[in-house]
Amino acid sequence: FVPPGRRRAYRAMAKKGRVARILTTLHRVAGTPVSEALKRRQRSAVQRGDAGTRERKDKSRWRKRKDRERRKAAFEGAHAETGLPHGYHAGMTILCVGEGDFSFALSLATLFDGDGANVLATSLDRRGLALDAYPDAADVVDALEASGAGVRFGIDVEEDGALERVARAWWKGEFERGG
Repeated sequence: FVPPGRRRAYRAMAKKGRVARILTTLHRVAGTPVSEALKRRQRSAVQRGDAGTRERKDKSRWRKRKDRERRKAAFEGAHAETGLPHGYHAGMTILCVGEGDFSFALSLATLFDGDGANVLATSLDRRGLALDAYPDAADVVDALEASGAGVRFGIDVEEDGALERVARAWWKGEFERGG
């Protein structure tokens, strides 16, 4: 918080910092010596940890609010554009990784009026283990396959290139659709 009477002084200090950085750059480019006052100012900024060399980690309340508003506008814009929640639409190719009971993939296929041709859902578990672990998984998998979605079991995403191979094979049509 900056008191109203001190705002002009804070702006002047910020302007001095910008001017100092510009002057330093000009001196480096031209090869001319930097003034002693500027060197002292830079040394004290480095000692304070305010030399402009660090990333901005702590955002102001204003910046946080603006970022929230921007994300909200992007979300609402996607919803307005597609008419569907979260901006998903049937023209997207969607890869669901690490599905447990495949309910999210089924919700996408349902959202697209039962057309899951562009949805591929993968699970780390083997087929038998997944169907035993999740009571509704067998029905969900059947519904996904009937909608044209791809369901793949035993896909470990930490394995080099495993996910890429499965996805490429699916969208190239090398796998039997719905199988």
